[in-house]
Amino acid sequence: MHPILFDSSWIGLNGTFHFTLSSYVTFILLGFLLGCRLAYRDVRAGGLSHQQFVDLAIWMLIVGVLGSRLAHVLMDGFLMDYVHLCVDPFLMEGKALGAQALCEVNQQCLAAQSRGLDIGAICNVEDGLCYPQRDCMRGVKFWSGGMTVYGGLIGCLAFGYLYLKRAGAQILRTMDAGGYVIAAGMAVGRLGCYFAGCCFGGVCDIDAISVRFPSGSLAYQQHFDQHYDALQTQWNSGIQASLPVYPTQIFESLYAAVIFAIVYFYVRPRKRYDGQLLLWGSFLYAFCRFMIEFLRADVRGGFLELSTSQLISLPIILVCGFILWSNREKQKV
Repeated sequence: MHPILFDSSWIGLNGTFHFTLSSYVTFILLGFLLGCRLAYRDVRAGGLSHQQFVDLAIWMLIVGVLGSRLAHVLMDGFLMDYVHLCVDPFLMEGKALGAQALCEVNQQCLAAQSRGLDIGAICNVEDGLCYPQRDCMRGVKFWSGGMTVYGGLIGCLAFGYLYLKRAGAQILRTMDAGGYVIAAGMAVGRLGCYFAGCCFGGVCDIDAISVRFPSGSLAYQQHFDQHYDALQTQWNSGIQASLPVYPTQIFESLYAAVIFAIVYFYVRPRKRYDGQLLLWGSFLYAFCRFMIEFLRADVRGGFLELSTSQLISLPIILVCGFILWSNREKQKV
């Protein structure tokens, strides 16, 4: 885990300047730029000019980020937390300093935060628990973490369709680039999730593949709340980190790279009809995403034992699978 890729301060004529580069944002941007580079030729062939391609790419980035953040706020089970964080932070779930330790002053909460625990800076002396400070803008601060990929993908799909229709481009032919661009961008972007420590997996007993995240990470905080005894035992043995977990971020990066290779190097040269690449990319991603969700342990909403992403993946698998099967005579891939 390495959430900050670059952190530097320097003194200028007008004072001290501080620059921080987030690993999460950096890898998302790298994935976006890679996708743009790969899609340029195919998108231009669909009828867009160079300037239209640049405009579309910039808008896709904006819509993707806003859609991902909006989906997280509304669908991942945190909506009321963001409301309470603005109206009254004490309505949120408070956190103790330890298994039984209760706070008496704010300084105790601040001291715990300095040790890596994200428990909040305000002590409620009535219950002895720590709470975060009021922040009405937290819901729009995407750089603080919390983005649901499907929200961005659905938003980009809808916006892309409207943009291409207005531009008079060949819609399905142009959108076919999404079949491999999304996977390529995801292969790089998920590395940002790994370095940021989000999207982590459940506790893993397989030493060969498991990873630990440092104290203060999201995984560590969850284990502190749910597996305190095991975490304390590990801490006493000298390991000051989370319990071993599945590296689901790496798994997702790897399967996205495989999907890109399949669609770009195998399906694309054998393409038989417009929309085929988008269908294959969507089907493969939805299937892999549905399966990997069983290994993830971060809070991400859901219903009937299925996560939000699994509930979205299911209809995509069924619809894309049915269309691909219906056009099997055309494909001959």
